[in-house]
Parts: sequence; C-alpha cells; structure tokens
Amino acid sequence: MMYIFHLMKVTEGRVWAEIHLDRIANNYELIKKKVGRCKILAAIKADAYGHGAVEVARALEAHGVFMFGVASIEEGIELRQAGITTRILILSPILYAQSDALFEYNLIPTISEMRFFRTLEKRAKFWKKVITAHVEVDTGMTRTGFPIDEAEAAISTISRSTAVKVGGFFSHFPMAEANGSFTGQQIAVFKTLVERLNCKRLAPDCIHMANSSGIYKHRASYFDLVRPGIALYGLTSSPEISYHADLKPAMELRTRVVSIRDVGKNTAISYGHTYRTDRKRRIATISVGYADGYPRALSNIGSVLVHGCRVPIVGAVCMDLTMIDVSGIPGVRVGDMVTLIGRAGDIEITAEECAEKCRTIVYEITSGIGPRVARLFRFNNRVVWVRNLLGRWRFDKRRDVEEICAGKG
Repeated sequence: MMYIFHLMKVTEGRVWAEIHLDRIANNYELIKKKVGRCKILAAIKADAYGHGAVEVARALEAHGVFMFGVASIEEGIELRQAGITTRILILSPILYAQSDALFEYNLIPTISEMRFFRTLEKRAKFWKKVITAHVEVDTGMTRTGFPIDEAEAAISTISRSTAVKVGGFFSHFPMAEANGSFTGQQIAVFKTLVERLNCKRLAPDCIHMANSSGIYKHRASYFDLVRPGIALYGLTSSPEISYHADLKPAMELRTRVVSIRDVGKNTAISYGHTYRTDRKRRIATISVGYADGYPRALSNIGSVLVHGCRVPIVGAVCMDLTMIDVSGIPGVRVGDMVTLIGRAGDIEITAEECAEKCRTIVYEITSGIGPRVARLFRFNNRVVWVRNLLGRWRFDKRRDVEEICAGKG
C-alpha cells in the first residue's frame, strides 16, 4: 500500500515511457480527414506498437474508430476484458485450437487458407452462431493468405457457407513506402479481384489494403477501409514517407542517473571493454538496458539527453544499465532525468534516429520496449493512467489516494 502511495507521487520508476494519448487522438483525426469517407481500422497489435493497447483503444474508441486490428487471440481478449466493445479483427492466422475463443469474445478472425475455414465452419455450427471473418489475399507479400489466382474461388466457396460470413477481404503491402511500381501492380491485381467479385455480387462492404504508407503514397489503395498503424503514433515507416506535418510522436522514453564516477585515462568501460577513455572522464550510469528494450546496438554510437544536452553512450549497453559520458555537463547528479527518446529543451532524439543508428526499423524500436518499462499515459500533459509490472492505475482528481490503494482504481 505504501508503494502505491509513493507511486502516485513519483510515477516514473527507474525507466518509463510517457504516452501522449491526446497526440494519438489528434493523429487519428488528421488521418481521418485525409482519407475522407473511408472507414478506419486502427492497428494496435504488439501493445499498440509499444504505446499501450488498452489505453490507446480507449482513447480511439471515444473518437468512434470503426475497428481495431490485433495479431493474436490473446491481444483481442485483453481488449475485451478491458471493456472495449469496438470490432476487433485478428490480422494474423490463429491456432485452430483457439477457435472457440473467437465466439466467446466476439472477435473477427482472418481466413488465410481453406483448412482453417473448414475448422471455423464446424465450430460455428457447434456454437450455433454465424461468425464474421475477413479473407486475406496475397498480392505479393508471400507470407500468408490465398494467392491472388486462387482468391476468387476461395472467396466464392466461403461465401456459400451458412455458418461463416465474409465481412471483408484484404491484402498487405510489403514495400509501399519505397517501391511505387510494385505497389501499383499489387493495387491493380487486387482491384481486378474486387471488380470480378462485384460482378458476382460477392464483394463485401469492407475491402482494405492501405497501411500508413499506402495512405500517404497510394490513394488508389484506399477502397472501403484503411489500416493506419505507425502513423497513428506520429512515426514514419521510412525516410521516403512524408506525413502530414501535424502528426506528432506520441512516445517519450526517459530514465534517471543512478551512479556517477570520475575515471582516469585509458579506463575500460562495460562488458567486453569496447570503450576506453582517452582522458579523465566523468561517467554516469543510467537505469536502462536491453532487457527494457533499449537496443544494445546503440552501444558506443547512441546518445541521450541530459540537462538539455546531447551526450554519448560509452561502452556496451548492459541488460539493466547503460553508461554515458557527462564530462562536459556541469552539475549532473544522481536522480537527474535522462531522455532516451523525446525532447529535452531545444534538442530531440527521435525513435527514427535510434532505428537508423541500429540499422533497423522504427517499429522494432517502440514495439520492443518491454513490460517492465512503466507507461505514463498523459492527456493534455496530465497523467491519467499509469501501468507497470504491479498493475494499472487510473488518476482522477476527483478520487482520493485511499480509493486507489483499496484496489478500486
């Protein structure tokens, strides 16, 4: 109980991500304005790309989002148990043995091959329910889904079922941000499929193809619904994409200094001794490591912000701790805040910068931030929710500490 009391005063913990829900909601409205009358599926798989699926879903549900997209049964159940009532599409194949959970939690599955369809049909008859599903069509991802030359026959067969209703069908872009020619070919063959199914009166009301890159680079891919993911969080999938200038990054990642020491010239630092000082240096240790999802690839090449100044990471990023050189920054003390991603003063470190230094994609940076990193959910710069390994708390000025400590938060 005492820890929860102090948690409300010092909510950050050893390392925390600040999630600005108002920015996500504003990004959603900007995307909605761009796509016009298209419905929107908000991709909140992978814990909303590390931003917190439940809290993001609550924020977007309040804005009338048409559907959420998740990757697994468990992600869908988590949302339902949190009280989310909006449609939820599971974008990836599920295990056949998990099929009954679709009916119990009112989740929409994706049919990617006929054997799963037959299983789904049998379970629907067992439950005495008609289940709505979406059909995945492979137009060039070569991952899952019916190959484009088999899709028409598959959708025709599934549409004849009395237990499974085709609520939509869709395809994925493998490189919409970079290869306009290939993406154009995908759109063309998908559009032909739509036209053929329309002629047979088999096309459903929910046809979708555009991801974030598709929304901003390929207007022809909109169809009935679009699936923004990374753009919702104010991030760009690649340097080739130019989003609306008003989209704002929703996540900032911070930690604190936990140790400071002065070391002499030629002192080796961290595992593997990959760094040695060139002169006397002041080295600070900060409380974040690769077990939190902070990339080890930033060893000796990354930087962080201390007192509004950029300072380098020195030595290998450890599991729980990382060392930085604060020699040029006067007055650094244990407990000082350190910005890993986000803005401090006039300087900003973006998730895209971290991804570029790590030679990876921004999706991996944010979705890799682990569960032991506390999430502070802000709205108009006020903390409204906190989530960490001990649970989830709602902050409301009308409620007192005792009520939250009593477990009613």
